[in-house]
Amino acid sequence: MTPIVHGVDFTQFYHANVLVQATVQAHRKAFIGAPLSVKSVIRGEATWRVAGHRFSVDRTSCLIIERQVPFELEVAAGTPAGTFAVFFADGFAADVATVRMRSLERLLDDPSDRTTEAFPIAHRLWPRESAVPLALHGLRAIDRADTPRLDAQLRSVLDAFADLAAQVRSERDRIQAAKASTRTELHARVLRGRAVLEDRLTEVFDLDEAAAEACLSPHHFHRTFSAAFSEAPYSYVTRRRMDRARRLLAETEVPVVDICAAVGYGSLPSFTSRFHRVVGVPPAAYRAQLRKDE
Repeated sequence: MTPIVHGVDFTQFYHANVLVQATVQAHRKAFIGAPLSVKSVIRGEATWRVAGHRFSVDRTSCLIIERQVPFELEVAAGTPAGTFAVFFADGFAADVATVRMRSLERLLDDPSDRTTEAFPIAHRLWPRESAVPLALHGLRAIDRADTPRLDAQLRSVLDAFADLAAQVRSERDRIQAAKASTRTELHARVLRGRAVLEDRLTEVFDLDEAAAEACLSPHHFHRTFSAAFSEAPYSYVTRRRMDRARRLLAETEVPVVDICAAVGYGSLPSFTSRFHRVVGVPPAAYRAQLRKDE
């Protein structure tokens, strides 16, 4: 059983699983040389800068960062965020990755050999409906003194990583290209374009900018993105904007007109109409129902 450290203890990184839960005020800090980790936010919003892109995480998503990839954490002034992150010990992560990402034949031939392969799921936002956020929710609910249960749930989180790896393979397979290497390259490119869309959610939708980041023509980017993720770029942006709007309506008392601007709409009627169409009720009614149910 791998030891578990509760709180920040950088001296034990790579040798023990580290669970960090904190309320972060106005803050910006760079981290270098951290193990494989997953970042989530219980309340509010925090931004991680990694691999050249900004990823704003709230309770609707989580972010996985590969081993030894530098990153920065930023929380805006006046908006404290409740964060929950898990850093995985090298041996612990390798044990799960070996079982889930290698063939049964290789495991039987040499069960002591440990893979050095990374889970191909990092540096993109994963929605709360995916396996990892659900596993993290279960992890937070466990008594920190119950080490055996924590160990088992940490394995469940890494199992969820492997489930996402299978999803990545499916995304690649949906891209129309003869060679596997070409599908892998196109998938990586549309992910870079998607990161731009994510970073610009509050701005006017710009397909050309995302396509340029992916080094593809706008039509090729749109076609490849739609094939890989089963939704068009603008549909993705709309869904993410609505996720943020629902979170702001639930967690804050910010007026609807300000939420409209905060999620990238310049027209309140347009935002209200879109929200009603996606969620089923107007924004004000959605907030009123949440308050009634509390």
